[in-house]
Amino acid sequence: MRSRSSPGPNDKRLTKRAAFRSTWGYIIAQDHQRRHMKFLSSFRAKLILTIFPVVAGVTTGALMLTEWKFSATYQHLFEEQFESQITAVTLAKDRRFNALSSVLESMAKKPELIAAMQRGDYGKANKDLRPALEALAQERLQSEFSNLGRSFNSARKEERGRVTHEPPPNEPPPDDQPPPPPRDSQRLGNGGLSAPFITLINAEGKFVLSQRTHTGDALDTFSTQEGDTPLIRRRSEKMPWLGDRKFSETLKQQEVGYLIVEAGEKKGEQVREVFITPVRDPEKGTFLGAFVFGLPLPAIADRMLYEQTKRSNNGEIMGGIYVEGQLVSTTVPKDQKQLVEQALAASLTSTHKSNQEILLHISGSQHRLIYRVLNPGSPFPQAVQVNLYSLEAMHHEITDLRRSAISLGIAALLVAFILVMFISRGLSGPISKLVNATQEIERGNYDIRVPVSRNEVGRLAQAFNEMAAGLALQEKYRSILNAVADRTVAERLIENREALGGELRDVAMLFCDIRGFTALTEKMPPHEVIELLNEHMTTLTQIAYDHGGIVDKFVGDLIMVLFGAPITTGNDAQRAVECAQAMLRARREQNNTSRHPLEIGIGIATGSVVAGCMGSDQRLSYTVIGHRVNLASRLCSIAQAGEIVMDAETVQALPDNIRTTPLPAMQLKGISEPVEVYRIG
Repeated sequence: MRSRSSPGPNDKRLTKRAAFRSTWGYIIAQDHQRRHMKFLSSFRAKLILTIFPVVAGVTTGALMLTEWKFSATYQHLFEEQFESQITAVTLAKDRRFNALSSVLESMAKKPELIAAMQRGDYGKANKDLRPALEALAQERLQSEFSNLGRSFNSARKEERGRVTHEPPPNEPPPDDQPPPPPRDSQRLGNGGLSAPFITLINAEGKFVLSQRTHTGDALDTFSTQEGDTPLIRRRSEKMPWLGDRKFSETLKQQEVGYLIVEAGEKKGEQVREVFITPVRDPEKGTFLGAFVFGLPLPAIADRMLYEQTKRSNNGEIMGGIYVEGQLVSTTVPKDQKQLVEQALAASLTSTHKSNQEILLHISGSQHRLIYRVLNPGSPFPQAVQVNLYSLEAMHHEITDLRRSAISLGIAALLVAFILVMFISRGLSGPISKLVNATQEIERGNYDIRVPVSRNEVGRLAQAFNEMAAGLALQEKYRSILNAVADRTVAERLIENREALGGELRDVAMLFCDIRGFTALTEKMPPHEVIELLNEHMTTLTQIAYDHGGIVDKFVGDLIMVLFGAPITTGNDAQRAVECAQAMLRARREQNNTSRHPLEIGIGIATGSVVAGCMGSDQRLSYTVIGHRVNLASRLCSIAQAGEIVMDAETVQALPDNIRTTPLPAMQLKGISEPVEVYRIG
């Protein structure tokens, strides 16, 4: 009975299947990864990765440019409306100033007014001024508001036919007709909303009379009796903006300023454009004070602009006047006024510019606020014309524009993808063949060729074929050159033919000769002689290369090897000796298996020689000449079989671990002086 812990045949089969599936899954994953990497490195993928960022970049750039242009146009539209309103207000101010300035200055010169001001009898001064000023106000307001009132009424009727609108808080009730001329107790009617602001200021800058009360036909200039109906008031009876300045020094001539007053029975705040005219003693020139004559601004224009822009798709434009730290407006909601006032105060304090734009976040929506100071440089409170509009409509338009641009960009990317796939199919095939052919060239197959077509890729293929043919021819030349010359010399000649000109170098020269070669080969067939020599020289040549030597030449059964030319290693003599020792060992090993054992003798000499390419223009050979070359040849001739003989210069260049044995000085052929000779071992 089989134990539960030992696996049975079925368990083993399941384990093998699981291992096979795991291995196969890994192979498939690796194959997918290789294919993925191959696709990413392909020409088609690179073309796609090039085209897509360009299309996306162009789409993004066009979208950003369009958004900027749209925002600029949107802003320009509101700025034009603001400038138009400012221009209208400026023209109205100029017309009002031209009509009232000289008249008010004439009133300030009346003897009755001057006498009353000298006595401090401001009630008498008020009785003298008020009738004339009210008549002047009635005449001026009728002239200014008649056309504006008709335009506003027509706009109101059109708006009422479209939608029922509930006026915001503090908005004056609309009238179907322009304000009627004041008469009796209802002069300058509309509950006092259009009544002029008339007051007197003493020489210290305090308001001494800032309201008109009436009970029947009686006029009380100082007290308000029970049943009186005040029309125009100011909360403060001082001019706090004067600070420590004297009123007489501030008001040197007639000035135009802006003040907030409470108008009508509901005490609604209004802005009055006031003419502050100084009163002086004509004889002494003493400053007696001033009288203030204020008329309402044509604020109804703000209402008209609000109603007109509300019907457009761009959003409504709200407006008002900011003066004495308060925003007076019939179109800006009360809950937004405080934010606007804070922003205006901060901007006027920090920038000191007469016109500016501010971005505000109000009730979760971004707004743009444009303002312009109406009385720059005035000693009295600055009045600022304000326009405020929401950017929410513009942001909605930009969002829709982005959606459209993104949709268009995606469509462009799809079209570009289809075109890339179509075009790359005609390009990637020939280019893939070129890539494969290039890899064959890299592996040394210079016989590879690619098809040639009639386009730019075909011209590239033709150039590739010509290049391959040229490389094949060069490789043949290189092979032949390497066969007849040393590889290092051949490479230097290929790089620069002038690089191996004549030069004086310290070189170690090795000569290796076969002993008894003539007697051994005189009865051998020629081909056996050549085979024997080729086998022998091939072994010695490889040993020379392994030790950094340059094979200079083969002369019969002799091989000449250079160490130190054309390139030195710094230990050329040592390399020459080690190469000679390796040649002896290799020869002994070959003698154990060769049919014709050979014995060699080696001679080495070191010294200064002339090295360079020598011969003719048609045939050159890199070699060395000089006394030390002849010495190395003579040392080789006296070396016995299996012996390495060298001169004293070579021995001096060897390290201590190479043992040498001195031999008796010898007189060598062609050398006048006896030569010190050493043997290895």
